[in-house]
Amino acid sequence: MKLVIIIPAYNEAALIGKTLDSLLAQRFSAEKIVIVDDGSTDETPNVVMKYAEKNPSIQLIQKSSEAAHLPGSKVVQAFNYGLERLDADYDILCKFDADLIFPENYLETVVKSFQQNQNLGMYGGFCYVERNGSWELENLTNKDHIRGALKSYRKACFEAIGGLKTAMGWDT
Repeated sequence: MKLVIIIPAYNEAALIGKTLDSLLAQRFSAEKIVIVDDGSTDETPNVVMKYAEKNPSIQLIQKSSEAAHLPGSKVVQAFNYGLERLDADYDILCKFDADLIFPENYLETVVKSFQQNQNLGMYGGFCYVERNGSWELENLTNKDHIRGALKSYRKACFEAIGGLKTAMGWDT
């Protein structure tokens, strides 16, 4: 299965390197990792370009979002901007936040889950946050809810739901 990742980013220079390091260390490699920089005022584009120069699977796309009024719509606009410019075919489409660190088996687990269940349309993992030197499950939502920070879609499902809608905010 071919898997592609789109990462909307805004002022993530301090963390996006760790995200990319963890994605490049995966046991299953993504066909493409597209980072859509949405007008960052920090060094985010430069950090991403250093990775892109060494890794042909990484692509930086720069954008300037005009949506400041609706919470989350900037994220969806950046994601859709990257999707429109995606030059790779895929079976699985991932939307990840720019400040995540993935265990080395994460993408492998995503792919296996879709392979084992042909009816599976979406997949997500759990987010853990570091507090006082230990990792704790982030409990902002129900454990059965697919977190917006790390959503993966089977292509047919993504197309059937009509993609992500900017009018709804975030990535609902």
